[in-house]
Amino acid sequence: MRTNVRAHRRSRTAALVALLVAAVGLVALGTAVAAQPAAAQGERLVLAFYYTWFDEHTWSPAKVPDLPLEPYASRDRRAMDRHIAQAQTAGIDAFVVSWYGPWGGVNNQTESNFAALLDVAAARGFRVALDVEATSPFVGSSGAMVEMLRHALHVHAAHPAYLRVGGRPVLFFWRQQRWNVDTWQWIRSQVDPDRRSIWIAEGVDMAYQAVFDGHHLYTVTWTPPTDVFYTANKFSRLVQQARERYGGYRYWVATVMPGYDDTRTGRPHAFARPREGGAYYARTWEAAIASNPDWIIVTSFNEWPEGTYIEPSRAYGDYYLQLTAQWSARFKGLSSPLVGEAGRGPSSPLVGEAGRGPSSSPVGEAGRGLSTGREAGRGTPTPDYPAVWVRASVLNVRAAPSTDALRIAQLPGGEVRRAVARLEDGSWWLVCCVAGRYGWVSGRWVTPVGPAEQLARLPIRPLPETSVARKPGPVPQ
Repeated sequence: MRTNVRAHRRSRTAALVALLVAAVGLVALGTAVAAQPAAAQGERLVLAFYYTWFDEHTWSPAKVPDLPLEPYASRDRRAMDRHIAQAQTAGIDAFVVSWYGPWGGVNNQTESNFAALLDVAAARGFRVALDVEATSPFVGSSGAMVEMLRHALHVHAAHPAYLRVGGRPVLFFWRQQRWNVDTWQWIRSQVDPDRRSIWIAEGVDMAYQAVFDGHHLYTVTWTPPTDVFYTANKFSRLVQQARERYGGYRYWVATVMPGYDDTRTGRPHAFARPREGGAYYARTWEAAIASNPDWIIVTSFNEWPEGTYIEPSRAYGDYYLQLTAQWSARFKGLSSPLVGEAGRGPSSPLVGEAGRGPSSSPVGEAGRGLSTGREAGRGTPTPDYPAVWVRASVLNVRAAPSTDALRIAQLPGGEVRRAVARLEDGSWWLVCCVAGRYGWVSGRWVTPVGPAEQLARLPIRPLPETSVARKPGPVPQ
């Protein structure tokens, strides 16, 4: 399958890229620290990488770490329509679609499927763009790349559903390092000498900004791992430096990822980065937003062999679409619905405020079943991940482990939330995610549930020096 062609190329460079990220950071440290993060301009877009090379033979546990709720063939327009509708509910503005060029006929479904996707997108008011694969098996020379890009701009970019920013069509590139900067200067002079399109480069070599109009990292998840906050802010500063060095605006496109798992690809250096129930995804979003990007791109909507999908799956349902909707709203400056609010506003009375403890209310008083292994209305939930189970009617979620800390949300009784850390004495638990962020809940009003060994391995957070002792009394906090 062609996804494996690209996958093996990535595997050979993954470790090198991680080392280069660190090396570039050391070399640029003196100047990058002084520079400010890139300043965003224009519409804040949320994009997602999308792949169109799956068929009936893809969906095997031996090939992918999870399965879509509805297995499909990428050529099926009904699947395209479903995916676009799902993306729209998640606040995604456009798909960026891997493309091997216009050649190959039946041996290159990326061309025919992209043409079909444009039509489906137009019907839904959605946008799509190309991720130009410089290492496409159909591109044998820089001259062929010129023809590939002419087709992209004269044919696909002329479609009304193609992504344009400021009237200029957007092209992402994968592995433009195949040719040096001088060769790309020549390619651009042949295709787009007046820069009437926007070209977004990939990787750690910022020299390509002499030719390109912006930058992104396809992945921010490597082994050994790097700090996602450091990486996002460093490349934001490097983009700002490119603006100053080369003149003209350069777009900074920050990357978010839910996790990673390519252990079924057969790669020699395959690895998995756990999703932590959404906590890792939240950290990449926080890092991306903090870097002040023009756009954010999700890796990915449906890269199944590498385990970066947010498409609804058997393991996660539509959980990652929900998280994406919340984080997208935050990035765009929109109000974000609180997960699990169940219609209660902040002024809702809390169990215990009238002198009643949690024993005055039955377990599962929310009156609805949870998709956590618990039968509706009775029994203890049994998730397969470390979590806490809310035993109060309504539970406050705090910004810090203190009753004096800012209340950021509330959770209804019976809610189950993934636990990502706790205080040593179990008096407070850090959960993910509420209103698109972490929050602390009082251990007095929750029960730890899930695998005991995973609960025991949760990180222990120290009590902040500024924390105030918990107030006495049975009021859920």
